Amino acid sequence: MRAMRFWFVLMVVWGLAWAQDAPQQDPAPPSSPGAYSIARIVSMGDKSATVRVGEHLREAEFPTESAAFRVGQQVVVYEADGRTYIAEPYRIPYLWGLLGLFVLVTVALGRGKGLRGLLGTAASMAVLAFFVVPQISAGNNPLLVTFVGAFGILALSIYFVHGINRKTTAALIGTTFATLVALVLSVLLTEWMQFTGLTSEEAFLARFQLGGNLDLVSLYLAGVVVGALGALNDVTVTQAAVIQALVQANPRYSLRELYNRGMTVGFDHIGSLVNTLILAYAAGTLPLLLLISQSDIPLVLLINNETFAAEIVTMLVGSLALVLAVPLTTLVAAWLLRGRKLDYIERRWPGQ
Repeated sequence: MRAMRFWFVLMVVWGLAWAQDAPQQDPAPPSSPGAYSIARIVSMGDKSATVRVGEHLREAEFPTESAAFRVGQQVVVYEADGRTYIAEPYRIPYLWGLLGLFVLVTVALGRGKGLRGLLGTAASMAVLAFFVVPQISAGNNPLLVTFVGAFGILALSIYFVHGINRKTTAALIGTTFATLVALVLSVLLTEWMQFTGLTSEEAFLARFQLGGNLDLVSLYLAGVVVGALGALNDVTVTQAAVIQALVQANPRYSLRELYNRGMTVGFDHIGSLVNTLILAYAAGTLPLLLLISQSDIPLVLLINNETFAAEIVTMLVGSLALVLAVPLTTLVAAWLLRGRKLDYIERRWPGQ
């Protein structure tokens, strides 16, 4: 364990140092016009800068809304029609440093479960990248693919991080039922409200790149489900853990008493969840809120627009699924754990 922590510390220090002083060797220049590459600024003028792309020097124009570029900084450049343009700063080293810091803090404070949580997250992202996205790109139904992928993500994240036991099974069942409710409600609302799925610039680009066979409505519904998974996982595992603690304290509690006592925590959980999730969704829609405040169009007609209405549906359906997950998981956990002598704290993993 000490050796592992040493390597995590070394990785973070190296990542932060790289963020401050990127490597001196730059990638080779673009192989064809219209390609992106990474360059380093050698000197700067008022409207352009001299950049080094591989072994070549180029004169690159600044973007219209230029950042505070500096000599020696790495940037992304774009070459088209014999001219070179600076697109934006090269931010990858800083992202690596931040990722290393996050890993270090998670492992240092969460120990074994923190490390398993990181591995579970990596596995969940792999499911999205290597199963969900390729299947949707191949023309399969985004809704069905995402639900299957979501179940795989939940099984990986819950069982791998917390072990295979009755508590985690209760959390998985509660999360699955809440996800199904959100999915059914989303399907009904998109049909009643006649959504087309063209709710963002990314949706337009996806249809253009993948052709007209892409079902954008199903893709939107899949986004609603995936967006709620992380918070659902958190609330269901917490509620199941509350019931497990109650059974450990007194195995003679009945099903009704376990549920009632568990819901005393669940009510507080619901109150904080609603506020947290709605604020999280609202933070992502700040540009839309600015449009509402500055537009001359009546507020009712703006909210009626599919772009706004789809965001509201996503926010409310996700929040509803979270609220329903609390009593569902509490009931399932109470039924699975009642009357059992749990005189141990889970020792499913070495070192716990």
